[in-house]
Amino acid sequence: MKLKIPDWEYGTAVPSDEAIVVEHNWNEVRTCMWDYVGIVRTNKRLERAARRIQTLRQEIRQYYLDYLVNHDILELRNITAVAELIIRSAQMRKESRGLHFTLDYPSLGDSFRPRDTVIADKAGDHI
Repeated sequence: MKLKIPDWEYGTAVPSDEAIVVEHNWNEVRTCMWDYVGIVRTNKRLERAARRIQTLRQEIRQYYLDYLVNHDILELRNITAVAELIIRSAQMRKESRGLHFTLDYPSLGDSFRPRDTVIADKAGDHI
């Protein structure tokens, strides 16, 4: 027995004539990550980046609902999700490690032991 997959329902989504918005958001993610989550980090910069990426993700979600989905908006959605994971991981680290230097935690400290970073969502599921 074959299952018939129903046709996609577009709802009220329309083709986008706002490609500049997607391009601007792309550039904003790049700039935010470079400026606040780059090689030299601070807790304050990471907090600022987290707020901005969260706002961008909300804007992108609304854009995603209002317009027909295309490659560019999917890619933008994905890079903001990855940016959020990078920021959350960096916020969990209390030491400078490898290429990244955290001004708030300049040395490894006596109790430092390398370990993997695992990020879980609010339900406790690994992301």
